Amino acid sequence: MDVVVEEEDDEDEEERKWEEEQFRKGLGKRIDEAGSVLPAPAVHPQPSHLSAGAPLRPAAGIGIGISRSAEIMSIPQQAEVATRALHDNITKLRETHNRTLNSLMRTDENLSEALSDITSLEKSLEAAGDKFIFMQQLRDFISVMCDFLQDKAPFIEELEEQMQKLHEVRTSSILERRAADTADESSEVEAAVNAAMSVLSKGSGATFLSAATTAAQVAAAAVRESSNLRVRLDEFGRDINLQNRMDSARRAEKRKRRKARSETKRMTYIERDITYERIEGESSTDESDDEGDAYNSSRDELLQTAKQIFSDAADDYSKLSVLKEKFDEWKRQYSSSYRDAYMSLSAPAVFSPYVRLELLEWDPLYKKTDFNDMDWHELLFDYGLPGKNRDYDADDPDANLIPVLVEKVALPILHHEIAHCWDMLSTRRTENAVFATNLLINYIPASSEGLRELLAVVRIRLDEAIAGLSVPTWSALVLKAVPGAAQLAAYQFGMSLRLLRNICLWKDVLALPILEKLALDDLLGKKLLPHVRSIMPNIHDAVTRTERIIASLSGVWSGSSVTTDHSPKLQPLVECVVELGKRLENRHTSGVSKEETLGLARRLKKMLVELNDYDKARGILRTFQLKEAL
Repeated sequence: MDVVVEEEDDEDEEERKWEEEQFRKGLGKRIDEAGSVLPAPAVHPQPSHLSAGAPLRPAAGIGIGISRSAEIMSIPQQAEVATRALHDNITKLRETHNRTLNSLMRTDENLSEALSDITSLEKSLEAAGDKFIFMQQLRDFISVMCDFLQDKAPFIEELEEQMQKLHEVRTSSILERRAADTADESSEVEAAVNAAMSVLSKGSGATFLSAATTAAQVAAAAVRESSNLRVRLDEFGRDINLQNRMDSARRAEKRKRRKARSETKRMTYIERDITYERIEGESSTDESDDEGDAYNSSRDELLQTAKQIFSDAADDYSKLSVLKEKFDEWKRQYSSSYRDAYMSLSAPAVFSPYVRLELLEWDPLYKKTDFNDMDWHELLFDYGLPGKNRDYDADDPDANLIPVLVEKVALPILHHEIAHCWDMLSTRRTENAVFATNLLINYIPASSEGLRELLAVVRIRLDEAIAGLSVPTWSALVLKAVPGAAQLAAYQFGMSLRLLRNICLWKDVLALPILEKLALDDLLGKKLLPHVRSIMPNIHDAVTRTERIIASLSGVWSGSSVTTDHSPKLQPLVECVVELGKRLENRHTSGVSKEETLGLARRLKKMLVELNDYDKARGILRTFQLKEAL
């Protein structure tokens, strides 16, 4: 305790001595300054009581070392000088103190900055170490992943080829059976028609009609006999034509039932004077249950094999979700290196094998499936997003990941399906094809070369379908003379209607000039209208089939929903309706069933309204004196 007190006393003593020294220095300087400006002091006589030899003493309170000018200053002056000196010293002390404090603050700040820099450097060093470890692990992962995907690529391609072949076989079996069925029937009927026309060309009347009927029956029997497949045995004694005969018999039985059903329906509607709901051939199915079962079995085997492709790999490589998370983490933590590695350009190639495997299940012509319902789309939809509640930056190439995958993976699949597996006469398959095409258009820009090629293939296939159709234009006498000719003509007309309706389904995909060329020029003008004109003597069938034509154009060129201008290419159809009206007027004036005639007239008026030709519709009303509002 004594030691502490002594140390404090020493410090106080030193501080006191320092203050006295400063005071003396300041006081002496001020006195010198003051003495330099004061007037010369007057000489005062010495007091009488002092001897001449007595020494002079300095004034009390003035220390030795003070200039002599202080000896002549008064005490107030000396006090004033001392006070000023003290104030100056205090000011300097304060300035020195402030500078010391500022220096101390700067030192503290520098020290804090130094500590912060040290901490930042330590964190940077730690982050650099973490990045180095992450990049090394990522490099090893990507190296293994590339080898893995390269090894699996041939298996995936083989599965895709097998699935394509399976789809092609399914479609070809349907088309082959349809062609065989058409050939079976048309060969007999066409031979009979040729025989009948040969007879009718020589004259008319009941005698020639009877002779034509006989000639037709003989010709049909001859073709039927020549087409019979005889027994043909192979080396093992098996009849190799047995299956063909069974198929032919099955098709013949099917045609017989179809004809009976069609004729019964036709007579019923004629008696009731109502419009056909459907014409035979306008709607049908061509796939048998056996073929569907065989296809599903083979498809299930392929899909089961596809599930085993990645089964021998760890989850890091076999699961798309794990792979996506790794690359997401890379972009999230080290976006600059992610960008410098051009990972956004490589991502579609990395993810495409997983997408291709899942798209093996995609059957765009037989099922409407949206990509939103697929796992790969759900997983990759938010790939590379900067945050849960943030969208992609304007220049972030990862925003195009799904469109790029759709263009590179899904578009070739649909292109192959439409080019090789699409049955243009199937309304359901066409609806599915249109849905799939619109689905791709939502992702792929219009400038895509692949998309233009896809639409070109659609047009080519529709052209092929129109060219492959043959709608008979046989006269009423031929139809009457040849058994089965009317049913075959109706069936071929119904198939053409089906194709016309299917073409109209592409209204939102193909350009209107292309649709007009396909539907109105090639199909309606060259195949359907000539057939209708050939059967006009049978006014019931002619009116009904014209109604079905207009119904097939509904939504594109006919109906209340059509707001575009009347297409000039519809004029032949309008003229056909007008011609039917004239024929009906002739029947009306001849006194044939007024009620029946008026019913047909109302149907003609309705057709003209559907075609947005109200002037001619009013003409029908005036001609037949129908009191109805348009």
